[in-house]
Amino acid sequence: MLPFAVLAGCLVVGVLPALAADQDVAIRDFSFTPRNVAVMPGESVRWAVEPGYGGAEHNVHFADQTDPLGPQSSTFSGSRQFDVAGTYTYRCDVHASMRGTVYVNQTGTVPTPSPTASPTASPTASPSATPTNPAGGSGGSGGGGGAGGGTAPLAAADVSSFRVRAASGRRGVVLTLSLGAAKTVRVRGTLRRGAKRVRSVTLRVRPGRHKVRLPGKKLKPGRYRLTLRAGELKRTVRFRVRS
Repeated sequence: MLPFAVLAGCLVVGVLPALAADQDVAIRDFSFTPRNVAVMPGESVRWAVEPGYGGAEHNVHFADQTDPLGPQSSTFSGSRQFDVAGTYTYRCDVHASMRGTVYVNQTGTVPTPSPTASPTASPTASPSATPTNPAGGSGGSGGGGGAGGGTAPLAAADVSSFRVRAASGRRGVVLTLSLGAAKTVRVRGTLRRGAKRVRSVTLRVRPGRHKVRLPGKKLKPGRYRLTLRAGELKRTVRFRVRS
């Protein structure tokens, strides 16, 4: 009986490593964390919605495959083994801003971007100064904690999460903006009162959580709806202005 017990133990030990992925990617809100991972040929990667981040539905769909790893779900999980070296990009079919990359190489490491030589500076005319509008008029850039002067907005795919809250008080409407991105993003939107369009809104928002006053003139009493878009993520908040 002892040889059979030893043999059974060896079989169990031999099977266990195959059950665990070599790299894990967590799905949190509207992002893959980490976004870039690396494995060696023959190793695997597993994706799963992290507990506490359910709600929205997600999946994983590689560019080199016709079908996704599994059906979209708020509790999605799936894995893939990579036998051939190369670079594999993937996305979430539900949220276009959710993207990631798997690097498969002999070292199992994410490549470091090569430094780019700085171009030779050429004299250019100084740009004309743009007048600042502290009140942030209709269609103007908003100030406050969300301002990011002079920083070019990111591409839509670089915005991983976006939340908006609005509170109306005696000093006007204050927006609480939570942005998941690497750099400043231009946020655009429309303010409506009922079916009537009141004004366009443009803000430059830094990553993180900030409070910024809604730009423009003081609003008349009534119920309002503000729709803002950051990258491909759109959020709508409703608030009431009292007399």
